[in-house]
Amino acid sequence: MKSANQTYTQLKTVLNKFRRGVFATISGFSLTRAKLLLRYLWYNKIKKEVIPQLITVGVTNSCQCRCVHCSSNVPKLKQSLKEKEMTTWQIKDLIDQTVMIGIPRITFFGGEPLLRKDIFELIRYANSKGLITRINTNGLALSEKVVLKLKNAGLTHCDVSIDDSNPEIHDELRGVPGLFEKVIKGIELLKKHKMLCQIVTYAGKRNVTAGLERTIDLGRKLQVTSVSIVFPMATGCWFESFDELLNKEEREKVRNLADASFVHIEIPTSKHRCNVIKQASLYVSPEGNVTPCAFIPWSFGNIKNHKLYKLVNSFYSEYNIDHQGDCLMNDYYTRDMLRKTVEKVRTNNSKKLQPNSNF
Repeated sequence: MKSANQTYTQLKTVLNKFRRGVFATISGFSLTRAKLLLRYLWYNKIKKEVIPQLITVGVTNSCQCRCVHCSSNVPKLKQSLKEKEMTTWQIKDLIDQTVMIGIPRITFFGGEPLLRKDIFELIRYANSKGLITRINTNGLALSEKVVLKLKNAGLTHCDVSIDDSNPEIHDELRGVPGLFEKVIKGIELLKKHKMLCQIVTYAGKRNVTAGLERTIDLGRKLQVTSVSIVFPMATGCWFESFDELLNKEEREKVRNLADASFVHIEIPTSKHRCNVIKQASLYVSPEGNVTPCAFIPWSFGNIKNHKLYKLVNSFYSEYNIDHQGDCLMNDYYTRDMLRKTVEKVRTNNSKKLQPNSNF
């Protein structure tokens, strides 16, 4: 049986998650957004149809940083990066398709999305369609001018990466001297202009748990909305670096840092399933390749060739993988099952789906 303490903690977690969701929803609230959210709740929660709650769109591979853990830097897939990045029009069409499916949230990802010249136009367009908008940035470009442009475009939430509260370590991990100082100034500007801001950090063997505690303390000092801790994943630069992953005991130490009102752990319990397993996320790369999430390198199709909803339906019809307590990329067997499933779906799509006439 659950203790009163456990029940209270779980209730507090649910209430704070709801509170954050309300804040995000009312930031830039509109009738269009209300209709989209109600539509999602009706079809996903009531009618039990599979509709992802989030699409992450990679808008560029360009970045000023050279992060040791970068998930966008996949040496085995360098050839795919020679493909042309999506145009402004193609991303706007993708946003239209996202709304048609009923997905209520979009995150602009990179690389560094603020390097893309049309990023404010894309955020404004997504906001006009009712989407809750988020951006994930290294913070280097967060000048006052940029922050005001993000606010005026209707950005709901800004995620800023901080790998360590020690400036020297953070700059070394990111490969950019002086980056930490600029990130802090950027966060202060976001707070000054009353924008929702979250610090995103990752748990590595080097910072479990004292280093993470210092980053959380920094977040409290800066008065950000929350601190999100991500477990290391065997993807990108760490595709074969299984020695970088946390063991069971280390993951539990990180989970003990969770605070329902402020500290969010991406996979909060050993029984928790990630958004990929729950069919709650999608990722579209800067080239238009569709994968289950930003940290999975295998694509089951490209929006330049096929409609998004057809690609999504084709994947979910074949998808029956289960995994608990960690990213599925961190398990040899599970990620190989996923790779085979994605390859099968991609092959079938190339044979059966009609080409996307829009492109």
